[in-house]
Amino acid sequence: MFESGIGPGVRSDRFGTWSLITFLLLFLPFLGFIVPLGLGVLAWVPTLACVATTLAAIGCGLAGVCSHVREQRHAALHGLLKAAVPTVVGGSFILLLVALSTMNIE
Repeated sequence: MFESGIGPGVRSDRFGTWSLITFLLLFLPFLGFIVPLGLGVLAWVPTLACVATTLAAIGCGLAGVCSHVREQRHAALHGLLKAAVPTVVGGSFILLLVALSTMNIE
């Protein structure tokens, strides 16, 4: 991941791949009922990993899009597309939480 000689586009592509993998790991306990009730706290580990890799994919992707090398721009677009799914779902969830917290229920 961090070897020398690779540009921001390739890094964005790799971070985007890990972003998707950790995003899918978030739904593993809900789909398979694998995690017992007391271990729900461990869901924060893939959540933080997903947030970190998504932000890294977006940051490296934006830097890679501005690159002069065609391969870097191509890989950066792939990384941004891979990071789009967790970004949209996470952003929608945050907007839903903000909307529900500002409701005036009497």
